[in-house]
Amino acid sequence: MYVFDLDGTLVDSVEAHVSAWIEALNLLGVNVNIGDVKILMGLPAVEIAKRLLPERATELATLKNEIFLEKYINFVTLYKDAEVVKYLSRPIAIVTSSSGNVARAIVEKFDISRYIDLVLGGDEVERGKPAPDPLYVVAKHLNTSTRDMVVVGDSDYDMEMAEAAGAYGVCIVRHKRCTKARRYIDDLRQLL
Repeated sequence: MYVFDLDGTLVDSVEAHVSAWIEALNLLGVNVNIGDVKILMGLPAVEIAKRLLPERATELATLKNEIFLEKYINFVTLYKDAEVVKYLSRPIAIVTSSSGNVARAIVEKFDISRYIDLVLGGDEVERGKPAPDPLYVVAKHLNTSTRDMVVVGDSDYDMEMAEAAGAYGVCIVRHKRCTKARRYIDDLRQLL
């Protein structure tokens, strides 16, 4: 079975997420450097909020998601090679560090939900990436083993999660190369 990361793997959304974080912080009276936010991308949204504004993390994460869904989701684009989900054997899951409701909104926006059996957000597990917990949830929900999973992502957080769960990690090299993958591809169609 295939487990895909969402942001940076199936969709180009990192800049939209960063912009939503910065706007949310500004509304809460905090000015932050764009680099300080970008470096946190890939971590669960709740963890990002804790690192950026620990004393108001829940409020920040909620506000960021509202702003993203109202304004920045329109700047997200589907990578052309993401169409591969139509042709891969199922089940197929998405495990993302984004909030579940944000991830499902993105999947619905691009009409790929009919090919996806489960979308699991970083806020829907006790410990998100790079911990293996999201893959254990997917395995239980879809009645499979983590050892039968091919995890496709664009970050070391994805690859560390795969390795910790005994899954096979494949890095899609879009901007930078993961250091911990078992295989590297530059186009998702190579999965076929």
